Amino acid sequence: MTPTVAVFLKAPRPGAVKTRLAAEIGDRQALRLYRVMASRTLSAVGETGFDATVWFAPADALPEMRRWLGDRWDLRPQASGDLGARLEAAAQAVPAGSGWLAIGADCPRLDAELLRVAAAVVAGGEIALGPSEDGGYYLIGGPTPLPPVFGGIAWSTHGVLQETRARLTRAGARWRELPTLRDVDTAADARAEGLLT
Repeated sequence: MTPTVAVFLKAPRPGAVKTRLAAEIGDRQALRLYRVMASRTLSAVGETGFDATVWFAPADALPEMRRWLGDRWDLRPQASGDLGARLEAAAQAVPAGSGWLAIGADCPRLDAELLRVAAAVVAGGEIALGPSEDGGYYLIGGPTPLPPVFGGIAWSTHGVLQETRARLTRAGARWRELPTLRDVDTAADARAEGLLT
């Protein structure tokens, strides 16, 4: 089962991406780093050869996304609601019994090899979960439909990963965790990943 990859991106608008990072280094620099990270992520996805959809926000950004990414990618607007609602809608867009992986664009060390490892986990009938150092995750996926893990989570907090693990346990789901990586949300994160000097 080869998964479909859902890549969640925001339109590259100054002041609308990586807001915590922008508060430290300015909107223009944060936007530049966001574009760099998104390019790396999309290159990794392209290297796998997996089918992929770029789920973008805001919903009116299709012309901007086409100018930025060209015609190579299937572009669809993200659903309304919190991150959980948007993830759930993207997962439901693939047929039941299919493999599905969801990623963002702020984890510079997420590469094609790690995506292939996640795909193998999904092909084995398990949930793939990529923990991030900030208590969230940079990747989640599995055979669809996934267990009910997205609703009612306090997103962007340190407890996201712990709550997700608890929900998977309650659902009786089997999952495998990938290596813990760093999301870039702050200037310190960007320096640690070699994106800032």
